[in-house]
Amino acid sequence: MVESTLVSGFTDADHVVFIGMLVLAAFVGIYYAIKDRNKRDIDTYNYGGRNVSPVPLGLSKAVTYISAITLIGFPTESYLYGLVAIWFAFGCIIPNIVACLYYIPLIHKLRLYTMFEYLEYRFDERIRKLASFLSIVKMTFYMGIAVYLPALALNAVTPMGLQTTILLTSGICTFYTALGGMKAVIWTDALQTFIMFSGGLAAMIKIVIMVGGTNAVLESLEKGGRLNMWDFNLDPTLQRTFWTIFIGYNINLSHAMCVRQATGQRYLSCKSINHARMAAIISVFPTMLFTLVAVFSGCAAYAYYETCDPLQSGKITKYDQLMPHLVSEVFHSTPGMTGLFVSAAFSGTLSTVSSGINSLGSLILEDFIVPSKRSLSEASRVAISKTIAVGLGCLVLAMAFLTETMSGTIVSIGTSLDGSASGPLLALFTLGIFFPWTNTIGALVGLVVGMAMAGWISVSAIVYGIPPEMKRLLPISTNNCTNPGNQTWLGISSLKNGVWNLTTSTPIQEEQSYTWFPVSFMYHSAIGFAITIIVGLLVSFATGANDPAKSDPKYFLPVVDNPMLPKKIIKFFRFGVPEVKKETRSESDEMIKLCRVKNEEVDDSITSSNSTSEDNVKEYA
Repeated sequence: MVESTLVSGFTDADHVVFIGMLVLAAFVGIYYAIKDRNKRDIDTYNYGGRNVSPVPLGLSKAVTYISAITLIGFPTESYLYGLVAIWFAFGCIIPNIVACLYYIPLIHKLRLYTMFEYLEYRFDERIRKLASFLSIVKMTFYMGIAVYLPALALNAVTPMGLQTTILLTSGICTFYTALGGMKAVIWTDALQTFIMFSGGLAAMIKIVIMVGGTNAVLESLEKGGRLNMWDFNLDPTLQRTFWTIFIGYNINLSHAMCVRQATGQRYLSCKSINHARMAAIISVFPTMLFTLVAVFSGCAAYAYYETCDPLQSGKITKYDQLMPHLVSEVFHSTPGMTGLFVSAAFSGTLSTVSSGINSLGSLILEDFIVPSKRSLSEASRVAISKTIAVGLGCLVLAMAFLTETMSGTIVSIGTSLDGSASGPLLALFTLGIFFPWTNTIGALVGLVVGMAMAGWISVSAIVYGIPPEMKRLLPISTNNCTNPGNQTWLGISSLKNGVWNLTTSTPIQEEQSYTWFPVSFMYHSAIGFAITIIVGLLVSFATGANDPAKSDPKYFLPVVDNPMLPKKIIKFFRFGVPEVKKETRSESDEMIKLCRVKNEEVDDSITSSNSTSEDNVKEYA
C-alpha cells in the first residue's frame, strides 16, 4: 500500500499532449476531406472505396470496441471485484472465429450496403427497418456512455467542468467523422491505437513499481480476496464469475463482431474475403492486450489504495474516476504523463463514437432514405450522410448528459443496455442464416418478445437494483486514511442497494424491494438471444414454417460445411436446403458486381467492343 496524496490539475505539458491528440484527430479528417474532395460517391465516403488495407482496418476494428470503457471501466471492475475480470480479455476469440467462418463470406458474397439489408432479402422490409431502428437506438445509448466516461475522467484531474468535456468530446468526434468519412475514421483509429496502448501501459507499469512490484500486487489481492479468477460457480444470480463472463460476454461480442453495422462496414471496406478475415484476426490481439493491461491496472490500483479507499476518503465521487485520479497522483512529478493517459481514454472514445456515427449514418441513409428516394445522386447521398453525422453528434451529446443521471458502474450499465438489444438482434440473424424453417412472422415475433424480456430485465435491474449479497462486494479499507470521511461503503448502485460495513464485512440490509429477477447483467444478452430463437422457431412452425427445399441457398449457411467430412453429414446440416450451383453462384456474383456500378458506366461499357466491355466491367466491379 502506498500513502496517497490528492493531486489535481493538468500541467502545461499535459495540456500540450492532450491538445496535440485532438489536433491530430481533426487533421486526419481535414486531410481525407481534401484528398477525396473529387470523389463524391457513397462507396468512398462510407466504405473507403472498398480497398482498405487489413492492417489499419483491423486496428480500427479493435479500438472501436475497446473505447474508454475498457481503459477506465475494466480497472474499476478488477479493483472492486477481483481478478475474475481477466476473462473479459479472452471474450473476443470465439466471436471473431464465428465472423471469419460465417458472416464475412456471407456479407461479401451479397455485397451488402448495410447488415440489415440481408434481413430484407431473407424476410421482408419490415424486419429490416425494425432491426435497423433498434440498432440505431441501442448504439446511440452506448455512444452516450462512451462519451460520458472520458469526460468524467478529465473532470477528475482538471478544473474543466463535466459538461464542457462532454461538449468537447462530441464536437471533435462529429467534426472529423462528418468531414472525412470512413477513411478518416479508420486512420484516426489506427493512430489512436498507439496513444491508447502507451497511456494504459505506462500507467500500469508505474503503479506496479510504486507498490513494490508484481509480488506485492499479488499479496494485496490475496489478502483482499481478489485472487478469484478460477471462480466457476454456476449460480446465474452471481454478477461476476467465469461462466457469466464467458457466456454472456461472448454473446454480446458476437453481435458486435458479426452483425453490428460498424463491423460490417469494415469487412466490406476490404477488397476480398481473405482481407476481411485478416482484419478480423488482427483485431483480436490488440483487443486482448488492451483488456489485460486494463484489468492488471485495476489490480495494481487496489494494492496502491489497499488501506485507504479513494471514494471513502473523499478524493473521488465515483469509482469510475479511480484510474484518472490515480494516474494524476503517481505521475504528478512527470510532466505530460497524466495528459497521455487522459488522451488514451479520449482516443478510445473518439474511435468508438466516430465509428458509431459513421455506421449509423449509413443505416439511416440506406435503410430509411434511399428505399423511398432511389433517384438520389451520389453527391446528394454523401451530403445527406454528412448532415446525418452532425445530427447524430448532437443526439450522442444528449445521451451523454442522460448517462450522468444513472447510478451504477459504467461497465454494468453499458453491458445491461447493450446486451438487452444485442442478444435478440444476433438471434434474428441466426434464425435467418442457420434455420431455414423460420418465416417472417416467427422472426418478427421472436425479435419483439426477446427484446421486451431482455429490456425489462435490464431496466428493472438498473432502476431497482439487485441484492448486495449477489454482487459479492469485496472488502475495502480506510484504516490508514488521514481523512477517512464516510466509514461505510455505499453499494455501487447507491445507498438503496445496501450498505457495506467495513468492520464486520457484512451487508446491512434496508427495507427495500429489489428486482425479482436478479440474474447477472452479463446474462441479459444471452437471455434475449435464447428467447428470440425459441419464440421465433415456435411461432414459425405454428404459422406454417418455410419449406427448406424452396429456400434460396444464397441466404443460408450450414453450421457444418467442411468438404473433408462425409457427404451424409454435410447434407444433414443443410436441413434440406439445396446447394448453390456453380453456374448460379457465378451469375449471381456477376449481377451483384454490375448492379453496384453506375448506370452510365455500365452503358458505356456495353456499347464498346466485346473484349473492351468485359475488361471495363471487371475493372469497375
